[in-house]
Amino acid sequence: MRVISGKYRGRKLLSPEGRDVRPTSDKVKESMFDVLQFRMAGARVLDLFAGSGSLGIEAISRGASAVFCDANRKSVALLRDNIAALGERCEIFAGDYRDALRRVNGRFDAIFVDPPYRESYLAQICAIVCERDLLADDGVIVYEYDADSEWALPDGFYVRKRCRYGKTGVAYLERARRVCAVTGSFDPITVGHLSVIRHAAEQFERVYVVVANNDDKPQRVDLDTRARIVRAAVRDLDNVGVETCAGMVWEYCRDRRIDTIVRGYRNARDYAYEQEMAQFNRRHGDIETLLLQQSDEGLSDVSSTAVRAALQAGDPIRKLVPKGTEKMIYQAYGGQV
Repeated sequence: MRVISGKYRGRKLLSPEGRDVRPTSDKVKESMFDVLQFRMAGARVLDLFAGSGSLGIEAISRGASAVFCDANRKSVALLRDNIAALGERCEIFAGDYRDALRRVNGRFDAIFVDPPYRESYLAQICAIVCERDLLADDGVIVYEYDADSEWALPDGFYVRKRCRYGKTGVAYLERARRVCAVTGSFDPITVGHLSVIRHAAEQFERVYVVVANNDDKPQRVDLDTRARIVRAAVRDLDNVGVETCAGMVWEYCRDRRIDTIVRGYRNARDYAYEQEMAQFNRRHGDIETLLLQQSDEGLSDVSSTAVRAALQAGDPIRKLVPKGTEKMIYQAYGGQV
């Protein structure tokens, strides 16, 4: 193990041994700091599961200051030796990561999170980080994980970038500074709905797709089934989550401090309806609505009604619904249209 770049470039670091310790490989570390290179000069970083301190020391070599934490005594001893060999003086917390997060002072430009792959601490870490305001306004949490595992994106964060290096995955999480909701009954979801969601995901750091009931028309399929189909449609969008709402949408948004709803419209009739709903949500929940015109995307004839009509007539729906949802929609709506 060595320092990749900076003033300590080429320096070898003592590395822990044993199956319980998994140092970040030089290849992954080099790629990681290629992403972070413009953030390091003058930055303050926290190496939360430090091991031998490889990540924090790499940051120091590139002009940052670092705070380290590890619960393993042998790793902490190696960490102290590595730092001493460089002539650096750094704050080191020998103990549980939660204690470290409760005791550290100030804010960090980068927090490295590389826990044992068999454990998942990300949600708790992010919760404490938010509670104590430990992440700088443009700071990043660098999360290293088993690339074949699944993990949930913590509330209040979005994934700026995600990379895979063999069996290792690295995600760069930032605080969601702008949040919106894309609402609808999604009965079922169409490529038109997905277009609105994708546009919202490009403009907002965090998007909640809210699957709700529409009192003006009966829903053919229950909320949970519709939400499951929507999740399949947005599975490639890292900053999009899907939830259900059995009550009023404006109450859902108000309770979660979401002040913007994004909706799409295809024609003048749609626009008039959406304007009416926007005024309703503004009046009751002080929530603004962003309307996206879809007539220029060739989606003017796409609707949930058109999908249900095609199913009833036995016509193909492939061009009307998002990729990966066709079979699910056939199964959910068979005989119910």
